[in-house]
Formats: sequence, C-alpha cells, structure tokens
Amino acid sequence: MIEIASQIVLCLVIAAFLGFLIGFLVGKAFGGDRTPIYNSVTSHGGAAAGNIYNKPLIRSSPRPTGKDNLKEIEGIDEQLESRLNELGIFHFDQIAKWSSKNCHWVEEYFTLEDNQIKEAKWVEQAKKLSKVI
Repeated sequence: MIEIASQIVLCLVIAAFLGFLIGFLVGKAFGGDRTPIYNSVTSHGGAAAGNIYNKPLIRSSPRPTGKDNLKEIEGIDEQLESRLNELGIFHFDQIAKWSSKNCHWVEEYFTLEDNQIKEAKWVEQAKKLSKVI
C-alpha cells in the first residue's frame, strides 16, 4: 500500500514539474513583450503620478472653519486652486509641510513645469500665510 502511495506522489510531482515547464515555455514563446501597458495620462487629467509615498498629506474635506484662499499664494490661480481642492489640499499649512518630494509629486500630478513650485516658493509663502503649523 505504501509503495503505491509513494508512486502516486512521485507521479504527481513529475506532472507538476512538467506542467510548470510546459507553461513556462509556452509563455515565453507566445507571451511577447511583457512590459506593462498603461496610459500615462490618468483619470484626473494629469500625468501618471510618481511614487505614491511622495504624495502630500491630504484631507477629505476642509476644516469646519472653512478652506483657505490658496490663490493668495503667488502662482496658484483659480483653476489650480480648484484642482488642489479636488485632490484634498485646502489649507496653507498643508502646503507649508510639503517636502521637495511632495512638490515633485504635485508637479507630476498636475503636469506643471519641473521645479515650478520651488521657483514660485509656494511652501515658503504658505508658511507665512499659515496660522497652524
């Protein structure tokens, strides 16, 4: 009885190995190019955002006291303020806490020019305008 069970196990191991090998070979032969296919423009209308860990902290809604007028920051117009609000950026202190990686992420997300946030000094302006840090 043990002899038959060991033969069955051996046959199953061989079948699994052959199945893996045949699947691998067929995948190589007919798989083609395995580079990911995706559109670099996302549903928000901007470029595909970089590393998710570089995304700045966002809020689901403004504080009960209301959202800040982000247009007070030089370089943010009404359209960009609206897009920032849609993303979850409502207050000066949120922008004031951005790192350079956060700035780069926002520039990629909204397809802004490289270093536009740093050159316009959004973070510095936000720190001056912020009441909560």
